[in-house]
Amino acid sequence: MIPGGRHICAFCHKTILPSAATIEAMKKQYHASCFTCRKCHRLLAGQQYYQKDGQPICDHCYKETLEKCAKCQTLITHHIVRAMGNGYHPECFTCVICNRMIADESFAVDEYNDVHCAEDYYRKYAPICSVCDEPIIPREDDEDSYKIECLGRNFHENCYRCEVRMMCKSLYNTDTRCCCNCHTQALCSTYRYKVLL
Repeated sequence: MIPGGRHICAFCHKTILPSAATIEAMKKQYHASCFTCRKCHRLLAGQQYYQKDGQPICDHCYKETLEKCAKCQTLITHHIVRAMGNGYHPECFTCVICNRMIADESFAVDEYNDVHCAEDYYRKYAPICSVCDEPIIPREDDEDSYKIECLGRNFHENCYRCEVRMMCKSLYNTDTRCCCNCHTQALCSTYRYKVLL
Protein backbone atom coordinates (compact mmCIF):
# COMPACT_ATOMS: atom_id res chain seq x y z
CA MET A 1 0.00 0.00 0.00
CA ILE A 2 1.28 3.46 -0.86
CA PRO A 3 0.37 6.73 0.88
CA GLY A 4 -3.20 7.74 0.20
CA GLY A 5 -4.56 4.20 0.74
CA ARG A 6 -3.73 2.93 -2.72
CA HIS A 7 -2.35 -0.52 -3.38
CA ILE A 8 0.40 -1.61 -5.75
CA CYS A 9 -0.16 -4.68 -7.94
CA ALA A 10 2.24 -7.46 -6.90
CA PHE A 11 2.68 -8.48 -10.53
CA CYS A 12 2.96 -5.31 -12.67
CA HIS A 13 3.97 -3.02 -9.76
CA LYS A 14 1.56 -0.33 -10.92
CA THR A 15 -0.98 1.47 -8.75
CA ILE A 16 -4.34 -0.23 -8.37
CA LEU A 17 -6.99 2.47 -8.78
CA PRO A 18 -9.94 2.41 -6.34
CA SER A 19 -12.32 1.79 -9.24
CA ALA A 20 -10.29 -1.16 -10.63
CA ALA A 21 -11.21 -4.78 -10.02
CA THR A 22 -8.78 -6.10 -7.43
CA ILE A 23 -7.81 -9.60 -6.36
CA GLU A 24 -6.28 -10.32 -2.98
CA ALA A 25 -4.35 -13.58 -2.99
CA MET A 26 -1.27 -14.96 -1.27
CA LYS A 27 -1.36 -11.90 1.06
CA LYS A 28 -0.86 -9.56 -1.90
CA GLN A 29 -3.00 -7.29 -4.11
CA TYR A 30 -3.31 -7.76 -7.88
CA HIS A 31 -5.16 -6.18 -10.78
CA ALA A 32 -7.75 -8.76 -11.84
CA SER A 33 -6.07 -8.89 -15.26
CA CYS A 34 -2.63 -9.43 -13.66
CA PHE A 35 -3.62 -12.37 -11.48
CA THR A 36 -2.77 -15.07 -14.00
CA CYS A 37 -1.06 -18.43 -14.08
CA ARG A 38 2.66 -17.78 -14.41
CA LYS A 39 3.04 -20.72 -16.81
CA CYS A 40 0.11 -20.49 -19.26
CA HIS A 41 -1.10 -16.93 -18.41
CA ARG A 42 -4.73 -18.06 -17.90
CA LEU A 43 -6.79 -15.65 -15.75
CA LEU A 44 -7.13 -17.02 -12.23
CA ALA A 45 -9.82 -14.71 -10.80
CA GLY A 46 -12.53 -17.00 -9.40
CA GLN A 47 -10.55 -20.13 -10.33
CA GLN A 48 -8.78 -22.71 -8.21
CA TYR A 49 -5.06 -22.03 -8.16
CA TYR A 50 -1.92 -23.21 -6.41
CA GLN A 51 1.15 -21.43 -5.20
CA LYS A 52 4.41 -22.82 -6.55
CA ASP A 53 7.67 -21.10 -5.66
CA GLY A 54 5.68 -18.05 -4.52
CA GLN A 55 3.89 -17.70 -7.85
CA PRO A 56 0.23 -18.46 -8.71
CA ILE A 57 -0.28 -21.42 -11.02
CA CYS A 58 -3.54 -22.81 -12.45
CA ASP A 59 -4.89 -26.26 -11.62
CA HIS A 60 -3.96 -27.67 -15.05
CA CYS A 61 -0.36 -26.41 -14.98
CA TYR A 62 0.04 -27.52 -11.37
CA LYS A 63 -1.01 -31.07 -12.24
CA GLU A 64 1.56 -31.15 -15.04
CA THR A 65 4.27 -30.65 -12.42
CA LEU A 66 3.13 -33.63 -10.35
CA GLU A 67 4.73 -37.04 -10.44
CA LYS A 68 2.80 -40.12 -11.51
CA CYS A 69 2.64 -43.16 -9.25
CA ALA A 70 4.97 -45.90 -10.51
CA LYS A 71 2.31 -48.53 -9.81
CA CYS A 72 -1.06 -47.05 -10.90
CA GLN A 73 0.26 -44.26 -13.17
CA THR A 74 -2.14 -41.64 -11.76
CA LEU A 75 -1.03 -38.28 -10.39
CA ILE A 76 0.23 -38.10 -6.83
CA THR A 77 -1.56 -35.07 -5.38
CA HIS A 78 -0.97 -35.57 -1.64
CA HIS A 79 1.51 -37.76 0.22
CA ILE A 80 4.26 -39.48 -1.74
CA VAL A 81 6.32 -42.53 -0.83
CA ARG A 82 9.76 -42.54 -2.43
CA ALA A 83 11.31 -45.96 -2.93
CA MET A 84 13.53 -47.65 -5.48
CA GLY A 85 13.93 -44.41 -7.44
CA ASN A 86 10.18 -43.93 -7.93
CA GLY A 87 7.22 -42.17 -6.34
CA TYR A 88 4.13 -44.03 -5.12
CA HIS A 89 0.80 -43.28 -3.49
CA PRO A 90 1.02 -44.67 0.07
CA GLU A 91 -1.86 -47.03 -0.76
CA CYS A 92 -0.01 -48.32 -3.85
CA PHE A 93 3.27 -49.14 -2.14
CA THR A 94 2.21 -52.44 -0.61
CA CYS A 95 3.58 -55.88 0.15
CA VAL A 96 3.05 -58.30 -2.73
CA ILE A 97 2.15 -61.08 -0.25
CA CYS A 98 -0.10 -59.50 2.43
CA ASN A 99 -1.05 -56.25 0.58
CA ARG A 100 -0.26 -54.20 3.71
CA MET A 101 0.77 -50.58 3.05
CA ILE A 102 4.49 -50.32 3.70
CA ALA A 103 4.94 -46.51 3.62
CA ASP A 104 7.95 -45.76 5.85
CA GLU A 105 8.53 -49.30 7.16
CA SER A 106 11.42 -51.57 6.25
CA PHE A 107 10.89 -53.57 3.09
CA ALA A 108 12.78 -55.93 0.80
CA VAL A 109 12.69 -56.55 -2.93
CA ASP A 110 13.00 -59.98 -4.52
CA GLU A 111 14.66 -60.92 -7.81
CA TYR A 112 11.47 -59.93 -9.69
CA ASN A 113 11.44 -56.43 -8.11
CA ASP A 114 8.36 -57.35 -6.09
CA VAL A 115 8.13 -55.44 -2.80
CA HIS A 116 7.71 -57.40 0.43
CA CYS A 117 7.21 -56.25 4.00
CA ALA A 118 10.16 -57.47 6.07
CA GLU A 119 8.13 -60.19 7.80
CA ASP A 120 6.84 -61.74 4.57
CA TYR A 121 10.24 -61.51 2.89
CA TYR A 122 11.90 -63.38 5.74
CA ARG A 123 9.08 -65.90 5.87
CA LYS A 124 9.50 -66.59 2.15
CA TYR A 125 13.26 -66.28 1.60
CA ALA A 126 15.10 -66.72 4.90
CA PRO A 127 17.36 -69.77 5.07
CA ILE A 128 16.24 -72.46 7.52
CA CYS A 129 18.57 -73.59 10.29
CA SER A 130 19.58 -77.25 9.88
CA VAL A 131 19.41 -77.82 13.65
CA CYS A 132 16.23 -76.09 14.91
CA ASP A 133 14.33 -75.79 11.58
CA GLU A 134 13.59 -72.11 12.29
CA PRO A 135 14.26 -69.29 9.78
CA ILE A 136 17.49 -67.36 10.24
CA ILE A 137 16.22 -63.78 10.50
CA PRO A 138 17.26 -60.59 12.35
CA ARG A 139 16.46 -60.71 16.03
CA GLU A 140 13.72 -58.55 17.50
CA ASP A 141 16.24 -56.62 19.63
CA ASP A 142 17.57 -55.09 16.36
CA GLU A 143 20.83 -57.00 16.72
CA ASP A 144 22.23 -58.63 13.62
CA SER A 145 21.67 -62.34 13.27
CA TYR A 146 24.46 -64.28 11.63
CA LYS A 147 24.03 -67.23 9.34
CA ILE A 148 26.75 -69.86 9.33
CA GLU A 149 27.04 -72.07 6.26
CA CYS A 150 28.82 -75.39 6.43
CA LEU A 151 28.68 -78.34 4.03
CA GLY A 152 25.76 -76.78 2.16
CA ARG A 153 23.67 -76.36 5.31
CA ASN A 154 22.68 -73.23 7.26
CA PHE A 155 22.88 -72.66 11.01
CA HIS A 156 22.01 -69.97 13.56
CA GLU A 157 25.23 -69.03 15.32
CA ASN A 158 23.82 -70.44 18.58
CA CYS A 159 22.81 -73.71 16.89
CA TYR A 160 26.17 -74.35 15.23
CA ARG A 161 27.81 -77.09 17.34
CA CYS A 162 29.81 -80.23 16.92
CA GLU A 163 27.25 -82.78 15.78
CA VAL A 164 29.07 -85.66 17.47
CA ARG A 165 29.80 -84.17 20.91
CA MET A 166 26.87 -81.66 20.84
CA MET A 167 28.57 -79.16 23.07
CA CYS A 168 31.57 -77.18 21.88
CA LYS A 169 31.27 -74.31 19.45
CA SER A 170 34.92 -74.18 18.41
CA LEU A 171 34.70 -76.00 15.13
CA TYR A 172 37.71 -76.90 13.09
CA ASN A 173 38.17 -74.18 10.50
CA THR A 174 40.60 -73.58 7.64
CA ASP A 175 40.50 -71.12 4.78
CA THR A 176 38.60 -73.61 2.63
CA ARG A 177 36.66 -75.85 5.05
CA CYS A 178 34.62 -75.29 8.16
CA CYS A 179 34.75 -78.86 9.42
CA CYS A 180 36.63 -82.11 9.21
CA ASN A 181 37.50 -83.09 5.67
CA CYS A 182 37.00 -86.80 6.33
CA HIS A 183 33.43 -86.51 7.69
CA THR A 184 30.20 -85.01 6.42
CA GLN A 185 29.30 -83.80 9.92
CA ALA A 186 30.44 -80.50 11.38
CA LEU A 187 33.03 -81.60 13.93
CA CYS A 188 34.77 -79.73 16.70
CA SER A 189 38.55 -79.50 16.53
CA THR A 190 38.99 -81.63 19.68
CA TYR A 191 36.91 -84.47 18.30
CA ARG A 192 38.51 -84.18 14.88
CA TYR A 193 41.92 -84.79 16.34
CA LYS A 194 40.65 -87.78 18.32
CA VAL A 195 39.08 -89.26 15.17
CA LEU A 196 42.23 -88.80 13.13
CA LEU A 197 44.60 -90.27 15.80
